[in-house]
Amino acid sequence: MEHSRYEMAMEAVSEAFGVNKPKRYTMLSVGRSYLDHLLAEEEFAKAGELCQKILGQDKNLWEEEVFKFATIRQLRAVSPYLPKGEEGVAGQKDCKLDPHIYEMVLYEFLKMEPEVDFWNLLGFLKLVKEWSPTLYNVPAVVNAVLEHLLVIGKVGGITQDKSGELHADDSGQGQVTLLLLQALAILYSHEGKYDRALAMYLKMKHQDVFQLIRKYSLYNSIPDMVIGLMELDKNQAIMLFLDIDNVPTDMIVDRLKSHPQYLYQYLDALECRDSKGSARKYHGQLMKLYAEFDRTKLLPFLCRSDHYPIQKALDICKERKYFQEMVYLLGRIGNTKEALILITQQLKDIREAVNFCKQHDDMELWEDLISSSLDKPEFVTYLLHEIGTYIDPQMLVQRIDPKMKIPGLKESLVKMMRDYKLQVIIICSFLMFFM
Repeated sequence: MEHSRYEMAMEAVSEAFGVNKPKRYTMLSVGRSYLDHLLAEEEFAKAGELCQKILGQDKNLWEEEVFKFATIRQLRAVSPYLPKGEEGVAGQKDCKLDPHIYEMVLYEFLKMEPEVDFWNLLGFLKLVKEWSPTLYNVPAVVNAVLEHLLVIGKVGGITQDKSGELHADDSGQGQVTLLLLQALAILYSHEGKYDRALAMYLKMKHQDVFQLIRKYSLYNSIPDMVIGLMELDKNQAIMLFLDIDNVPTDMIVDRLKSHPQYLYQYLDALECRDSKGSARKYHGQLMKLYAEFDRTKLLPFLCRSDHYPIQKALDICKERKYFQEMVYLLGRIGNTKEALILITQQLKDIREAVNFCKQHDDMELWEDLISSSLDKPEFVTYLLHEIGTYIDPQMLVQRIDPKMKIPGLKESLVKMMRDYKLQVIIICSFLMFFM
């Protein structure tokens, strides 16, 4: 030790036992001498780590050595190793120091001079997150943070927009302020002042607001925060609204009605989760919102739901010229003739027109389709291929203009006659079976 070989001395003491164990030196005495040496040499991080090795569960020893770090303003170095009354690996709790010890550490992180250090405040925030609020006097630390914010506020670095959201500038001072506000929000939650914590998180646009609501079941605060939560993170907000039973759907819908995009996203998520339950009540609104924000979901929705006003849906689709959806709705209310006109004149889709006629099995529809197709050679070709098993081919063939050039006419006629003949054979067999 006289030659400052403390590590070798500690190793020798730890390995000695029985009659060979030195009486003059102990692990603690050598360790404390080594600690003083490290502090004198300004090897503060190493000194902090050493405390954990030599001081054990002795509260008085810890407090005595911590004060050495305090006198040279190096409590930050020992802070990761302070005992906090937690249960260790072996199931034994470590000691818990007096509250003012932990407060001194926090104050040192908070009030580094001559100027604010971003990384020190980041360390302060880390301790506030990790340390139990039972270790220190929370109101005292809150007051210290507020005082520090007043000092920083004179320098600037942060602005507040019309909506109340806080924004940091590029100077670095604003980032420091946001760190302190985040720590203050956590401290407020430790005090049980959840309304202040929530308001602060929302102003900072900080994601921890969702965790705070869930952790402390602050569901009664949601009605006043619906828009703010959606603006912060609509996916998390919607998940929160849907997960909590005592958050009324009517209330959420009412709050979101002035924000159609948000209302669409919420009702769409509600529909995905509960399409046969409470979501039905809002199908009229959702139909309109699908038409406005996501047409791809509109037709499947119209097909599966019976809980929206059909005429209103038809008016909306007509206004937007959503012909595909109009065809379905017109067919649903029995206006098949107008639906077929849309298919042939607006969609110009002979395949869908034939399928539509097959689906409704109405001879007048087939006649209308034939009449509207006679001046379109490609339509006539497709009809010749498809109608043989549904109607008498003569209905079409006798009306075709002999001068019209029809692609693939011969092949189409052959197929049509085969289909029709097959249909006649099947019908005859069916009738003979019952005679």
